[in-house]
Amino acid sequence: MTDWSLCSHTLPTILKRVHTMVIPKPGKPDYSVPKAYRMISLLPTLSKTIEHVALARMTVFAPSCLSPLQFACRKGYSPLDAMHLILEKVHKASNDNLYSSALFLDVQGAFDKVLHQRLAEIMTTNNFPPHLVDWVQSYLSNRSVRITDGAVSEPAFTPIQVGIPQGSPLSPFLFNVYSSPLCHNHQRLGVDLMVSYVDDYCLLAISVS
Repeated sequence: MTDWSLCSHTLPTILKRVHTMVIPKPGKPDYSVPKAYRMISLLPTLSKTIEHVALARMTVFAPSCLSPLQFACRKGYSPLDAMHLILEKVHKASNDNLYSSALFLDVQGAFDKVLHQRLAEIMTTNNFPPHLVDWVQSYLSNRSVRITDGAVSEPAFTPIQVGIPQGSPLSPFLFNVYSSPLCHNHQRLGVDLMVSYVDDYCLLAISVS
């Protein structure tokens, strides 16, 4: 089934019908607002199996696509490595009598805002094989979701036009690919270093004052 899916550039629609669990985020002051909840996709087991195989095949192309400053979901990279790099830059600047200013950002709803066509363009530009690009487009297209809190569910599935599913083993890698142009061109932002971990970023600027 996995080989058929990848070779035919297709993920069957039945495997793209997702139940999404709504989970309260801890410590929120008001649970009457949607932002106080996290949505986790409960994906079909067969779909996740195919995704793991697809991820293994796509990871081969990560070195030529991803920036060395992207530390998430990559073998040999960790959050500690990112922190060590930032601290090393800060300590060096201090030893040179320079000042460091850091801005920490969390991209709100990052996975939900991924544009499928733009992702395909980035993959093609970075020499991912056409059959994998097509498979990713099939994987992301014609998806539908039914939201539940464990007790009550929506009566029907709702189509999804944008975004990548939370809870998928493939989504962090796809978001890394999607955000890689920003990480490769961080100097255009006027910063000396930009480190990312999925949708969390640190922008570091070093100056004389």
